[in-house]
Amino acid sequence: MAKSKQEKISVQQVAKKKQLAASEKLAHQIELWHKRLAPKFPDIDPHDLDLMIASLLRTPKERTEIMFLKRREDGFYVF
Repeated sequence: MAKSKQEKISVQQVAKKKQLAASEKLAHQIELWHKRLAPKFPDIDPHDLDLMIASLLRTPKERTEIMFLKRREDGFYVF
């Protein structure tokens, strides 16, 4: 049976809320680990440290996606 337009929108909203909650949880975990590790690695750029921590907190499949990030000369990261 096909879902109504309203049901599809509702399902999408629930999925977006779950994704947002997961993103917020990851951001909070990164922040906590950054506070613990930053003093031990003062020579590492804070943004680089955040990327390293984020990759370690993700699943192996998600990590492979992060591996393809490249840093441009101006300091920005691109895929």
